[in-house]
Order: sequence, then structure tokens, then C-alpha cells
Amino acid sequence: MYDANKVDLAKVAHKSVLLGFVGCLSVYGMVNGYCRIGVFVLLLCIFHYMEFLSTYYFNTSQVDDDSFIMEDQDLHMVYIGSLVEYGVRKAIEYYFDIPIDIKVLVVIGLVLTVIGQTTRSLAMYTAKQSFNHYIQREQTSKHQLVTTGVYRYLRHPSYFGFWWWFIGLELWLGNFVILILGGYQLWNFFNKRIEFEEKFLVDFFQNDYITYRQSTKTWIPLIN
Repeated sequence: MYDANKVDLAKVAHKSVLLGFVGCLSVYGMVNGYCRIGVFVLLLCIFHYMEFLSTYYFNTSQVDDDSFIMEDQDLHMVYIGSLVEYGVRKAIEYYFDIPIDIKVLVVIGLVLTVIGQTTRSLAMYTAKQSFNHYIQREQTSKHQLVTTGVYRYLRHPSYFGFWWWFIGLELWLGNFVILILGGYQLWNFFNKRIEFEEKFLVDFFQNDYITYRQSTKTWIPLIN
């Protein structure tokens, strides 16, 4: 059961329709010669759709109308910046006949995006009621230390997934400015968040979490 007081069903409906509409536009763009942009936008729609759907199915009591995480203005700015940088680069390539794309990085980007999305969704599936978009500062009976599935190999697999999903998207578009600037901002966010969150996890699970932390890695560069 979800808390009806936390869920504005009108917002859920509006966001769902918006994602469906934009997703259809992206497919239309893909079949009409705008493959890179179309795939980029479609992957964004899938990401936000899966955030809500995974929360609803695997942690129903915590679902709300913001489970899509579509109201983060920083994310919107990054999306817009990504499209602008791609458009500027394509204009330079067209007018000056200078090929800038590195094809192998484009392919690697798509692979990383799929790996990131899959890992994040698996993390939410595995953790179920122990997963939350917000850092939990008080332990409840539903809050358990998860060390199975994807958590067996990754500490904070949802952050790992988000990080590599973002890196993959920028490589897919061939963006390097947003890759560096946005990547640093995201890295800084996760670095601080993990340090802050793990203080509570140590309080909650004590030696069990310390042992788990020592045996796993985040696999996000320079975040141990």
C-alpha cells in the first residue's frame, strides 16, 4: 500500500503522458534521420519512467509523484546543455567540414548507458523496501543491510548505475564539455552523499556494514 497523502495522482498522470509523448517524438526523430538525438531523448524517458515504476513495484510504501525524479532543475540544465553542445558541434562539423566524433566512444557510450540503467534498476529490485531516493536517518524494521544480488559486487549500485548512465549518454552524443563539467558535479554529489549516508549505515548496522564496506567497491572513480 502506498501513502495516498504523498501521491498527487494528477501529477503522476501528467508526467506519464509527458514521458509517453516525448518518447514517441524521440522514436519519430530516430526514423527520420535524427538517430543520436532520438536515442538520447528516449533513454532519458526510459530512465525517468523506470525510476517511478521500480519504486512502485519494489518499494510501494515510498512511492510518490516525485519518484520520477523529474523535478530536479540541475538535471534539466544538464539535459539542455547536452543538446546545445551536440547541436553546436554538429554545426561546426557541417560548416567547416571537420569531423569531430570518435565513433568508438559513441558505441562505448551506448554500452555504458545500458549497463548503468540495468544496474540501477537491479539495485532497486534487489533492495526493495530498503531502497529510497532520500537518505534515511532513522532505522526502521524495513531497513535491512542488503548484500545479495548486485550488492554483492557493488557498494551503492544505484549510484554506480546513475554515474555510468550519465557518462554513457554524454559519450553517445560525443559531448566533452558537459561530460567534464556535469561529470565533476555528479561525482562531487555522490562523493559527499556516500560519505554522509555511510555514517548512518554504520550506526544502523555497525560491524556488519564496516565488514561489507571493506569487501566491496563503488566502482565510481576515486570514490572508495
